[in-house]
Amino acid sequence: MGLGLGPTETGGSKIDLDLARQNIDLLELMHEKTRGNRTPEEDRLLEQLLFETRLRYVEAKKRSTQ
Repeated sequence: MGLGLGPTETGGSKIDLDLARQNIDLLELMHEKTRGNRTPEEDRLLEQLLFETRLRYVEAKKRSTQ
């Protein structure tokens, strides 16, 4: 996702805020385009994923400016 939460090929982690923002935008697009066609469980999952990803993006952005 670009937030440095998973290991890279070299075993480290890398934060790419542009990539993270792009992935959030894609999740938001999927959320909008599938509205009314998701099960309640899918709604909860997508809402939670968006919430957590946005939160981690803001945290990563704050860390990068310190």
